[in-house]
Amino acid sequence: MNALATFMARMMLVLGFGVALFPIHAAPAPRIRVAIIKGPSGLSGAWMAYQLGSASQNESTYSFLTVAGADMVVAKLLNGEIDAGVLPVNVAAKLHNAGQNVVALAVVGNGMVKFLTTDPGIRSLEDIKGKTIHIAGQKATPDYLFQFLASREGLAAGTDYTPVYSLAYPEIAAGLATGRVACAVLPEPFATQALQQNPSIRMPVDLSREWQLATGLADYPMSLLVARKAFMEEQPRAASALAEAYRQSIAAALRDPMAIGKLAESLDLGIKAQVAAAAIPVSNFVYQPAARARPSIEAMLSVFLKFEPASVGGKLPAASFYAELE
Repeated sequence: MNALATFMARMMLVLGFGVALFPIHAAPAPRIRVAIIKGPSGLSGAWMAYQLGSASQNESTYSFLTVAGADMVVAKLLNGEIDAGVLPVNVAAKLHNAGQNVVALAVVGNGMVKFLTTDPGIRSLEDIKGKTIHIAGQKATPDYLFQFLASREGLAAGTDYTPVYSLAYPEIAAGLATGRVACAVLPEPFATQALQQNPSIRMPVDLSREWQLATGLADYPMSLLVARKAFMEEQPRAASALAEAYRQSIAAALRDPMAIGKLAESLDLGIKAQVAAAAIPVSNFVYQPAARARPSIEAMLSVFLKFEPASVGGKLPAASFYAELE
């Protein structure tokens, strides 16, 4: 047994799954192709990629490919290269509304957006008036979530505060750490990275708490496990096995972040084991069947509809968007 195989066999014992190490063999059964996004968002799928990629499940075989971002997941879904992957909630809804036959299997990531500042004068959302706010991801969840919550205080982007979208997530975190950025809206794990580097950074506004007050819902979804509708219809057992493997994968990540971090590094997910282990506990990975999570999904999509209807395809998706798993 080579060094990697020995490492993986020991890891299985640590995680307590009791699953043997299987070699990858060609099989006559249909091959289900799944995309995993490199970086922190792909960590929740690391165990799934290993488990299903190395074993036969429900008479089907699974293959996994890593991609740089959600745009590649979209492209590969549309051209039929993959059967499933993870997408932002609004992107998945827009595809479905455009008639692309993409369905939601489960919420796999909940709210993890933070408001961070080194400005001692900011104690509430009302205090951002006249400030410059660096926001991670124009026209993405952090942007519209913050606009929605600020609007409840009578504050409009571009009028009462100045949003800046020019910096990438790591650059915003670095700017906060060095003091070049005074206020930012940033998702995890980048928010925690900034906090660890600069003790003067504060979180005077809890955006999740503000969301709860605004909607009465416990949290807001950010990521969905999605699949092609044809795959769901033609191989319902394989789709259910995939969703169940993702649930187990998230449980494994939360139970032992370091073990999954090492696994993710061995799978070349673009993140070092130590960084992955630190990212997992703050990334709010969850597993909620999409049909059960429909109220929270629709609440988040309604925020997108408020500011830019085209970002979700102009309407809330129909019931056909929410897959019913076996």
